[in-house]
Amino acid sequence: MFVGFDLRDVGGVRTKLFYLEAASIMGVDAVNLEACGGALCGSVVVRDFGEPWFFVDVVGEGTLRVDDLQFAVFNYGDEGESRWVRASPGRHSLSLVLSPVRMFGERRVSFNGMYVVYREPSLFSFVLRAKLLLDVAEAFEDLRTDYLKVLNEALDAVPLDSVANWQLEFAVRAHIVEPPGFVRALFNYYDAKELTHLRPPDFSELGRAAKEGLRILEEGIEGLRVRRGHRGVVYVAGHAHIDLGWLWSRDVTREKVRRTIINVLSLLQSYPELTFLVSNMAYLRWLSEDRDLWVRVREAVKAGRIVPVGGMWVESDANLPGGESLVRQFLYGQRFLLRGFGFTTEIGWLPDTFGFPASLPQILRKAGIRVFFEHKMYWNTVNRFPYSVFLWEGIDGSVIPTINYATYGADLTPRQIARAWSDHTSPELPAFLPFGKGDGGGGPTWLMLERYRVYRDLPGMPRLIMGNLKDLISEVVRDDSLPRWRGELYLEIHRGVYTNGIRLKQLVRALETKLRELETFSVIAGVRRSYEELWYPLLEAEYHDPMGATSTKSVYDEVVNELEEDLKRVDGELMNVLRKTLGTGCFVTIVNPLPWARRELVMVREELSGVATQRVGNGYLALIEVPALGWRSFEKGPGNSMGDVTVGSNYVENSVVRVVFDGSLRIYDKEVGRWAVEDGYLMACEDMPSRWDGWDIDAYYRRVCRRLEPTGFSVVEGGPLRGCIEVNYRFRESSIRQRICVNAFSRRVDVENEVDWRERLTLLKAVYKLGIFGHSASFEVPYGVVNRPTRPSNTWEVAKFEVPALRWVDVWDPDYGVAILNDGRQGYSVEENTVTITLLRSPIYPNPFLDYGHNKFTYAIYPHSGDWRTAQVPRRAYEFNQPLIIVEGTAGGDSSFLEITNPAIMLEALKWGEDSGIVLRLYETYGVNTCTEVRGFIKGEGVETDLLELNNYGNADLGNLCFRPFEIKTILVKS
Repeated sequence: MFVGFDLRDVGGVRTKLFYLEAASIMGVDAVNLEACGGALCGSVVVRDFGEPWFFVDVVGEGTLRVDDLQFAVFNYGDEGESRWVRASPGRHSLSLVLSPVRMFGERRVSFNGMYVVYREPSLFSFVLRAKLLLDVAEAFEDLRTDYLKVLNEALDAVPLDSVANWQLEFAVRAHIVEPPGFVRALFNYYDAKELTHLRPPDFSELGRAAKEGLRILEEGIEGLRVRRGHRGVVYVAGHAHIDLGWLWSRDVTREKVRRTIINVLSLLQSYPELTFLVSNMAYLRWLSEDRDLWVRVREAVKAGRIVPVGGMWVESDANLPGGESLVRQFLYGQRFLLRGFGFTTEIGWLPDTFGFPASLPQILRKAGIRVFFEHKMYWNTVNRFPYSVFLWEGIDGSVIPTINYATYGADLTPRQIARAWSDHTSPELPAFLPFGKGDGGGGPTWLMLERYRVYRDLPGMPRLIMGNLKDLISEVVRDDSLPRWRGELYLEIHRGVYTNGIRLKQLVRALETKLRELETFSVIAGVRRSYEELWYPLLEAEYHDPMGATSTKSVYDEVVNELEEDLKRVDGELMNVLRKTLGTGCFVTIVNPLPWARRELVMVREELSGVATQRVGNGYLALIEVPALGWRSFEKGPGNSMGDVTVGSNYVENSVVRVVFDGSLRIYDKEVGRWAVEDGYLMACEDMPSRWDGWDIDAYYRRVCRRLEPTGFSVVEGGPLRGCIEVNYRFRESSIRQRICVNAFSRRVDVENEVDWRERLTLLKAVYKLGIFGHSASFEVPYGVVNRPTRPSNTWEVAKFEVPALRWVDVWDPDYGVAILNDGRQGYSVEENTVTITLLRSPIYPNPFLDYGHNKFTYAIYPHSGDWRTAQVPRRAYEFNQPLIIVEGTAGGDSSFLEITNPAIMLEALKWGEDSGIVLRLYETYGVNTCTEVRGFIKGEGVETDLLELNNYGNADLGNLCFRPFEIKTILVKS
């Protein structure tokens, strides 16, 4: 683009700046590094000559130690800044540790040499300053002419008539200013040795001219201040978004974190204005294992230069973990900060999480968070999210100011600053822009900080402020005129993460359940100890990429193996606690971990005396009644054959429901006299998302779908306590076996799936057309319930063609409904009266082995009269996920320790307090104002606290505990 015939345009300015950068190279000395115990080591004498810099020619990432200072060096393309480190004259000892993988876990890492590069100081300073101003001219069209005029005048004052061959060659290899294509092409045709007639410039003359050029630049910018004011305010802060487990293993993550923090500590010596945000408390715990490094980190935190944010153990997924997992993220993260630094953070921080449930505002507020920062809503593909700053109101009425910022990995370029401001919808408030290299780590670079120094008060640009974010938070919190967003922040992308990783999601669900049971029975048994360490593997697995199974096979296997080991430890601890409580003897004791009485089937090795029993395989089904949060012991001996399950040639039924299979699955409600499920079948669809293969389900998957036809059918169990039919399918190279069972006196129909999956690029769904109109669909979310449309009427609703649910989804009319209960299959779609469950996906990237081979999972169909509240669906879902526990060889007796009288109230945690007493965490599940009595063994004065057990909200009466809709209460009882 020509600004005028007598002015260099953007390209012309860049070309001269490149030549000047090349001309600034006064000399290059190679550095000899040799292998030494996993590193490359050496020493070098840096000459007292010009302005010396180290240049590390690496493709990948590594840590460079120069005497006592360490720096991150990395290169993921053609960028130069991250391979340059300032040097000083004298002898230096060097070591370079290279990562085994590159930024995104790629295996192609190369080291091509290290050099000391000597630059003419004034000329390089001029080139750098002019380059940063050129970027402003390129980014802001309305400033372009003014800045180009200043740049042209300055460049006129720095004449250049020659550049040596070796200067050009090295500048093409390592540069700050992008070389013109024709200079790159030159070395495709000529070796540098053939160009010896190109001579170096006069460095002393160039240095004098560059000083004059700098003076002209400064005067020109000052002149612009008269006519150009600031364009708003943007707060900036250094950051490095480093995924815990994505395309690399966690030992690599540890190195990325370490490399980043030591780089920041080194940069702070040259750039004391730097503020750096750390957002995963688990990463701080890793750093604390190095005593010397931890001392430096603590000092930087105390000085306000490193600022912990987020307050979570890790940046968790927010839709898929249980509510208590989200609470523990904050409980353990915030208390780690309290122990280590004497404070908790007020800044919530989830830049890369794949959507946010409508229950999160309450959790944030009760975890001490005042303002929530997120970025991911920028990724919407159907509807542009309308606000950059807004009040987010949750389902319980909790409101939290939320900042939706433009990017989480800026380089602090003018284009990024311009976008941060142009996308900002509340110009009366500052915008926000974090900067720094993420994923591969490294964080801020020296050039980003040079940009900050140049741009922070530049005419025509937003004014930049770097420092403690408390001022920004105070401004946002004070503004009560902000727009309001009610309900969930649904992300219109990455819908496949609800389904990916069958084994991982089952383990997460099992560990969430078992850890809570362990804590509960430890309190009952009087075994006072913290199980925080056992929570850590679960919380880290719930980081958004592992939880979504959007990681490489090695990372997925690593996480699954750790969860399996953790589950074994938790199971062992739980059985030890139960055996200590129950004592020894010849009885079989059935333990109920839920605070209401239950009547259910259990599988035992021998018959229980006088109990309804059915022989199944090598064991016995027994119909057991157990009191609330307690147990009942049984003697071994002959049982009886009581039950109400019968089977026919193509059906199985009890006194409540009949399940028929005649090519499709149908469920008839005998009590009400209507079909609950009119047509149930499996469907395979093409699954080829256009952008993020492992993450996404695109709406056009529905264009190519095929209904699977059964290849076999049989009745495999005939009652009286359980009857089952088995249906077999073949699809290409895969086989599917569904075992559909009805239990005695129960409305719940269990669907056990065993799949040998050999497909790629294919989606498997279970489809159920219900015998209702389908006015409403309700979905459990962590600590709450949301309603979503069954008949979309706008683009926001149309975008929700695949949605998450925690344990259950219910499609209902005022008089009747059908719930689907799951053990980890969390992706659903509901269209009018048809609900589909996404059972399996087959992505190629990043894990082409994901869910390939043998898989087992179960879900249940629960038809009911009335809506989901009338049918107590939340309790049924908990029962499905928390089976009764069998402990053999125990003393006799029965006991009930705690009972919740109101079915709307759920007990999610019973644990020892972090500091003292006993803690109960309860929440209201129906969305109504209601009260309950908590009956049981817990005696003493109760107070309500925040989720962190730090701030008291007042006295709590367990005899009459009242809740607002979807309210979470944490009750501390001093024992």
